Order: sequence, then structure tokens, then C-alpha cells
Amino acid sequence: MNVVKKIKNLISVVLVMTFIFSLTACGEQDTIISGKNVVLSFAGEDITLGEVYLYANTVIEDYESVYGSEIWGTDISVGRDATANMEDVTRRDIIETIIHVKMLKKMASEYKVALSDDEMSEVLRTTDNFYEKLTDEQLKNMELDYETVQKVMEENAIARRVYDEIIGDAELEVSDEEARETTFYDLYFECYAVASSGDVTQFSEDEKAAQYDRALQAYNTLINPIESNTNDGTSSKKSNSMNIEGLAEYYGLKNSAYYTMTPSEIESIYGKDICDSLYGLEDGSYSLVTESEYGYHIFYMKELTDRDATDQHKLDIIKTKKNSYMEEIYAEWLPKIDANYSYEKSVDFDLYDQIKF
Repeated sequence: MNVVKKIKNLISVVLVMTFIFSLTACGEQDTIISGKNVVLSFAGEDITLGEVYLYANTVIEDYESVYGSEIWGTDISVGRDATANMEDVTRRDIIETIIHVKMLKKMASEYKVALSDDEMSEVLRTTDNFYEKLTDEQLKNMELDYETVQKVMEENAIARRVYDEIIGDAELEVSDEEARETTFYDLYFECYAVASSGDVTQFSEDEKAAQYDRALQAYNTLINPIESNTNDGTSSKKSNSMNIEGLAEYYGLKNSAYYTMTPSEIESIYGKDICDSLYGLEDGSYSLVTESEYGYHIFYMKELTDRDATDQHKLDIIKTKKNSYMEEIYAEWLPKIDANYSYEKSVDFDLYDQIKF
């Protein structure tokens, strides 16, 4: 699991979409909130503890619902030979998302974006629903009030609209070929044994030959139709194409299964030659007995292009392309909107740490 990627995706979804974020802006004048603790300032605007908490709490709840509260103490890979604490990575990404929302809001006039009356009504409805769920302890300790919640909702609404305008002008199409997911069955006759200690022992030549003979037997069973009697007393031939899982059970092949993979994943596991041969099959057809470094395989091609899996992969690729596209735009905007901002220098970490993970 690429945890960093999951963090980026979840935060972008939670903070810019599902936080009801169909948002809007308060206008061109930024409000400086006095009498409250300020976690950071950006482009002349104070961002308070309560405002940051609204973003952070949403992410914390969603992550803990999936991974449990212990997730924050784990270290994750952030690059070659580099790790970072999950909480530290997430804290940084939350602030980064807030900065992105602020920049999108500031660009609203350039993209001629403003919320309609209906959108503002939805923001107020969302604000009411969200505010009612806050506890007295949250309101007090995080310096929250109705106006802060509404401000966050409005800003996210306008940011969402500006984001959509920008993405709508981008050419981010993904073809079936680029997103292809293939579903196949691997009837796998392994040629090694794994001991309880984890030690791997290769089969002897005689044992490998026996496995090859079993694979040939299975192949002949699959490709030769079986005869069955019909109601009128005649016989007909019936394909064994749906019996491949039964054959795996018959031969005790516990590592045989259906898989759905991209071409690159298939190549990384089985090698280029087997990958090429798989894509030479037609839907519903079988490969010959095929040798790999792991043993012998018979592949049943269910779907060269698994429609559901391919469509989902296409959405994932588009999401990644959108994120990359927007990251470039944010990087271009930042020095123009606030050249002095940096996470390390601009954030009051003692105050930020009051939000517990």
C-alpha cells in the first residue's frame, strides 16, 4: 500500500469534496480574526486554531475509521531510503490543503466565479448541520464559533468552483489502453516448497517433471470438451471452461486464483515473455502450459479488458493527473500570492500541537 498516496488522495477528497465542499467566498476582503490564537498567516490573513481544527478533525476521523488510532505512531516511506512519521506527514498535508483553498479563493475573480443564491443556501445548511455536531469541549478548546465554521464552508465552496473551472480547461483524458486492467486465472503448479521457517527449496528435476505432467493433464482436461447426455437421449459436448477452479482444487493448487492486473503489473510478476503471450490470448481462451521461474502455469483469459476494473483505474489515473496538474499551478501561484510563506517558518507548531492526533 502506498500510504503517502492514500494520504494525498484522502485529504484532497475529504477536505475539498466531502467536507460538503461545494463552497463559496466571503468576498475579496480577507477577514482578520482578532482575539483568537493564530496557527499561521497567509497572504495577510490569519488562520486560527479553530479553522485548522475543522480541517484536521475531518482527516483524523476518516483515517482512524480505516486504520485505527495507532496509525499516527507509524513511520511510512516517503522516498528512497527515507521515512517519516504518519502524523508529521498528515499535519503538513493538512496545512498545505488549507493554503491551496486560500489560493483558489483568491483566484475566484480571475475565473469569474461566485456562488449563486442556491449555493449559498446550501453552505448555510451545511454550516448548521456541522455546527450542531460540535461538542461544547470542541467549541471551547478549539476556539470555534458559528462564523468560523461558515467561513470554512464558504471558502471551500468557492475553491471547489475555481478548481472545477481550472480542471475543466485541462486535457486530462485517459484511454482504455492506458488504464487497462486484465482479469485472468492462473492455474499454477509451483516447483518449490516453502518450509514453516520460511526457507524455500527448489524441486528436483524429477519433481519438476512430475509437475509438468500434471499441468499437461490439466490442460488436456480443459481444452477437450466432455460428452453429456441430453434429454432426447443424444449426447452433446460441453466445454470445461468453467471448471478451472475445480481443477485447482482437484490438484491441490492452493496458489491458483483469479487476478486483475495492469500490463505493467503482469510483466513485473511474470516477465515480459509471459505478459506478451497473455495479451495474445482472446477472452475465454487458455494458454499452453507455460513455464516461469516459479513453476508451470495455465492461464485462462477471462477479460483482456475488465470493463469495471478498467473504468475504476481510469478514474484513479485521472485523479492522479488532476493532482499533478494542480500542484504545478499551486507552485506557480504561491510566490505571487505570498512569497514569504513556508510551512517550516510560518506555522506556530506549539499551537498546532494542541490539535491532538
